This record gives sequence, C-alpha cells and structure tokens, in this order.
Amino acid sequence: FFHQFKHYFRADAQSKLPFAGREMEIPDLPEGAEPIYDVNGTSGIHEVIEGLQEQVFKMAKEAGNAPKNFTEDVQAFAAAVDWTERWIQGLLVFQVLIWVVTVGTRRRFYWQSGTFFFVCALVSLSETLNTYAHMNWKSFSRQDYFDPHGFFISVMFSGPLLLLALFMMVNFLVVASNLLVEVKREELKRSRPKKKGGKEKKKEK
Repeated sequence: FFHQFKHYFRADAQSKLPFAGREMEIPDLPEGAEPIYDVNGTSGIHEVIEGLQEQVFKMAKEAGNAPKNFTEDVQAFAAAVDWTERWIQGLLVFQVLIWVVTVGTRRRFYWQSGTFFFVCALVSLSETLNTYAHMNWKSFSRQDYFDPHGFFISVMFSGPLLLLALFMMVNFLVVASNLLVEVKREELKRSRPKKKGGKEKKKEK
C-alpha cells in the first residue's frame, strides 16, 4: 500500500532522473574483488537497492513532489486506494450506518451504552484485525493495505470509530446535565407546596 501511496508524488521525480526508464546493470566484479556479505551470509545487493529507493524518495521530497499540506496528503491517500473494491465500499457503508444509528438514538441511554462498548471493542481489536488482514489480504483484496504501522486501518476503521466514541461521551455529559436539571426542577416543585402549607398553619395559630 505504501508503494502505491508514494507513487502518487514519486513519478515526477523519477522522470527527471538521468537513469529513468533504464534497467540497472550490475557490473562484473574485477579480478581479486570479493562480493559484500552480511552477517547471515547473503549478498548485500538488496540493501543497495533499498538504499537507492530511499535516495529516490529523498530526491522527490527535495524536488517538491512530496505532499506539503493536509490537502495533498488526502489527495495522495485517495489516489493510492482502489475505491472500487467491494470490501472498502462495505467498510464505508458500515461507518455511515453506525454514525446514523448513533445520532438517531442519542437520547436513548441504554442503546447508547451498548453501542459505546461495541465501538470500544472494535477499536481494541483493530491491531489484531490488521495483522489477520495482512496475512490473508489476497483472499479479499487486490493489494495489501495492511502495513505493520496500521496506517490504513487507522484512517478507515479505528479513526472514525474513535471519533464516534468521543461524540457519545459528549452526548453522555449532555444527557446527564439535562437529567440533573430535571431532578432539581422536580425537587423545587415538591418543596413549594410544603412551604405554602407551613405558612397557612402559622397564620391559623
């Protein structure tokens, strides 16, 4: 997924490089030279290629092709995601439905309490879901969105649910304050007749 995300702003920089569009040729070792080996005894060519990729990414940033603000970050993310995939569309529908249900039942305390614990359980399982999806992404997706850092699942799954949980906590405070006001009003209504009755008795005496 990160390769798709970087490709959005890396293409222009790569087109400006002198070796763009050419295959990298590895020269033969001169006589007497020995290849580079790491601790495990494998060739170090993969490390060299990774270093070149990082240099290209760095040059893209210096060339001004990397996202510079929040709007460009959103555009890069939107360009990297395949929104035609059914499971992504289903995830978006789920987020919309749970928000609609929560807002529609905001005055029902027990329903809100159940929804709140359900959302908290989903957020706590997001890391486990990300690991499982990373291992089995080929069975339901065209590309692996589930990197070890959990960037995609945080934006598309746990992030909106955390915002929903925050909304419900604020709603709980509003409901509690309204109940407190109603209780005080009832206490005042009940205390007024007693005061009037006490004054009448004093006048009769």
